[in-house]
Amino acid sequence: MQVSIENKEGLKRLVSVTVPAEEFKKAYTQELRKVAKTARIDGFRKGHVPTSVLEKYYGANIIGEASSSVINSSLVKALQENNLDVPGMPEITIKTCDLGQDFVYEAVCEVSPEVAVKPLSELQIEKVNAEITEDDINDMIETLRQQQAKWKVVDDGEANKDSLVKIDFEGRVDGAPFEGGKAEDFSLHLGSGRMIPGFSEQIVGHKAGDKFTIQVKFPEDYHAENLKGKDAEFDITVNSVSEQVLPEVNEDFVKLFGVKDGSMETFRKDLRRNMERELKRAVTQKNASNVYEAVSKQYGEFDVPKAAVDAEIKRLRERTEANFRRYGMTRLPELKDEVFQEEALHDARLGYAIRAIVADLKLEKADDATVNDNLAMIADAYENPEEVIKQLRADKQQMSYIMNKSFEDDVVKAILANAQVTDVKKSFKELIGNNQQ
Repeated sequence: MQVSIENKEGLKRLVSVTVPAEEFKKAYTQELRKVAKTARIDGFRKGHVPTSVLEKYYGANIIGEASSSVINSSLVKALQENNLDVPGMPEITIKTCDLGQDFVYEAVCEVSPEVAVKPLSELQIEKVNAEITEDDINDMIETLRQQQAKWKVVDDGEANKDSLVKIDFEGRVDGAPFEGGKAEDFSLHLGSGRMIPGFSEQIVGHKAGDKFTIQVKFPEDYHAENLKGKDAEFDITVNSVSEQVLPEVNEDFVKLFGVKDGSMETFRKDLRRNMERELKRAVTQKNASNVYEAVSKQYGEFDVPKAAVDAEIKRLRERTEANFRRYGMTRLPELKDEVFQEEALHDARLGYAIRAIVADLKLEKADDATVNDNLAMIADAYENPEEVIKQLRADKQQMSYIMNKSFEDDVVKAILANAQVTDVKKSFKELIGNNQQ
C-alpha cells in the first residue's frame, strides 16, 4: 500500500492511497463468495449460480462492497501510520476500482490540531472555598417552609410580588397573535421570574376581576427565533389572587422531611449534611469552571476541525432540549446550529487544550481516592450508602460516568496544583442560592 499526504488549507489534508491490485482482487473475491451463498436467480439452484452470471447481475454491487471493505481497512492503517488524528468522516473519492489494476482513492479530511503546551505556572486562578453557617441553615428552613406553604385566595386583595395569581392572557406581536402566546386560568407566582421581564411586574397591584393590557419586550436571547427582541402586548384578566400561608416549624413540619424523631436537632443535622454535600459539588464545579476559563484564555483561538465543533453543537442541543423537557415543555422550539456555534467552538478549543495538558502531565486514569470520594458523595444521599456504592460499582454505565467525572476532577486538581492560585471564600448563597435542599 502506498500513501501520500498533502497539506491543504488549515487542518485539511489530502490522503492519497494506492492499494495493490491483488488486495482489491482478494476483497472482490470475498464479496463474490458472500453473494454466491445467498443469490437467487431463476434457473439456478441457490449456491450454484455460475460466477459469470453472478457478475452480470450483481457485479456493480460486488465492486461497491469490495471498495468499501478496502477503504475501511486501508484508511485506518494509513491514518495511524502517518499519525493523523481525524475526528470526522473523510470525504472519499475513488479514482480507480477496476479489477486487475491498483485500487486508488483519495480522502479529504480535517485533522486534530497540534496544540503546544503552555506553562501552567502562568495561569492565575481563583480557588473557591466555602462552608455552611447556622444562618445558611436558618435560610434553608425558611425555603422549606415556603415549599410547604398553602395558598389562600384573597377576595379583595391586591397582588404583590409574592402572590400567586390565576390569569387569562393573550399576546400579540405586530398586532397579530403568536404561537404559545395565549393561556386560560394560568397559575403564576409573581416572584418566580418565570415570565419574560416586565410581565409579572405589571400584574402587581391588580385585583381579581381586573382586565388590562401590558407592554413588554422579548429578550434578544429568547429561545423562539421569531420573537427575539420583539415588542409585544398582552391582554390580561386576573381571575384570582392568593397569598402564601407558611407552616409553623414544629414536630409535624420536621417529620415531613424524614426526621423520624421529630427533633429540631436531628433536622438541623440532616440539613447540614445535605447542604454540605450540595456545597461540595458546587465548589468542585465552580473551581473547574475557573480552571477551564483560565485555560481557554491562555490558549486563545486556534483552528479546530468542523467535526469537533459539530459534536459540541450536538451535545449542547441535547442538553438544552433536556432542560426544556425538565421544565415540562413537550413541544420544543427549533434550535438552529447557529444558536450554539460560538459556545461549541469555545468548548472544542478547550477540549484540545485540556487534552494537551493531560498528555503533558502524563495523566492516564482517575485516582482511586477520587473515584471513592465521588461514589461516597452520591451514596450519602441514601439511607444505605454501602449498598448504593455496591450497586453503582456493578453498573458499568454508571461507573463509566463516575470514572470520567473523577478523571476530570483529577485534571482540575493537577492544574490548580501547578497554577498561581488565589483562595477566595464564598457563601452558600453565592454558590448555590437558597433553593436547593
